[in-house]
Amino acid sequence: MVKKSLAFAFVALLALSSVSCAQLKARDNLLKGQQAFKNAKYEVAVNYFKQAMELDPSLTMAELYLATAYSQQFIPGSPSPENMKMADLALQTFQSILSKEPNNASAIAGMAFIYQSTNQFSKAREFYLKEAAIDPNNPVPLDAVASVDWTLVFNKLDPPPPDEQMKLVDEGIASADKSLAIKPDFDEAMTFKNLLLREKARLTESEDEKTKLNAQADEWFAKALDTRKANQEKKNKAAGGIHVDK
Repeated sequence: MVKKSLAFAFVALLALSSVSCAQLKARDNLLKGQQAFKNAKYEVAVNYFKQAMELDPSLTMAELYLATAYSQQFIPGSPSPENMKMADLALQTFQSILSKEPNNASAIAGMAFIYQSTNQFSKAREFYLKEAAIDPNNPVPLDAVASVDWTLVFNKLDPPPPDEQMKLVDEGIASADKSLAIKPDFDEAMTFKNLLLREKARLTESEDEKTKLNAQADEWFAKALDTRKANQEKKNKAAGGIHVDK
């Protein structure tokens, strides 16, 4: 009986050692993949991340890096089969992560980026809204919602119905406002607020309201330009650059 117990204990210890060894190898591959990723050697990185996942399927970080490595190899605007394959692989891998971790903000942001980059704006909007909901203090997804809302409304070839356009415009303006409440010097959010206000003016029947909305848009356009200039000057100072007024 004692011999059997010792035998079982030995087998269990051996299995545990194997698991630990596999996990160590997985993390080694992860580190090598991260280094290759940092050096923009994405194909090499993909192989390391795949090996890490095979050794330790629970290593979400490796899967997230794998999806991002696919994303980095995708070129927006290129319709080639090889390029679209990279987009599909990125989406599949991000979706695999979300099947296990539905609130993984990085995977949600990755899905949104690929959908937006492949002109699937309705799907991009869906994922940006999810990201904004789970990361409410991040101004970037809120600005992205404003961006895709404007893109959907501005689509002249296949525009949404007028009532849907107004809903998207109002949602976009509200998202831009929330983004600016978090980051007051976010010049991109100001730009999209300006554009959305012009679309709202176009959709409004009242001439007085049109005039008012276009005036507000002009104010935000000017504010965006001034803020962008100020932000650039801050970057130049931080980088030790020299700014010359013209």
